[in-house]
Amino acid sequence: MSVAEDRGARAARNQSLFRDINERVKQLNDGFSMVLPIGEWICECADDACVEQIELSAEEYESVRIDGTHFLVAPSDPHVFLDVELVTERHDRYWVVEKFGTAGDEAGRLDPR
Repeated sequence: MSVAEDRGARAARNQSLFRDINERVKQLNDGFSMVLPIGEWICECADDACVEQIELSAEEYESVRIDGTHFLVAPSDPHVFLDVELVTERHDRYWVVEKFGTAGDEAGRLDPR
């Protein structure tokens, strides 16, 4: 495995851990969705030190989760790693990135759905 492929696989693993946390957040948000339609989610970027929170609805989160190579990130360039992903959607409160190559393969493999 090349250095770039290893970096991509590590990034996908980091993001998959954040996605797992957001899956738990979704369960909590589901209980409050009638009262609070917009919930707090964590950024799923590849930076393992990121603590950015993102506001979106459960429906918006589900639209990101349709594809296991897609991740929810804060809407700014420091949260995007162009060597392993590309921005597929830009919204005011969040962006969606898609992993490609080795990173995409690893992200798909780690998707619990």
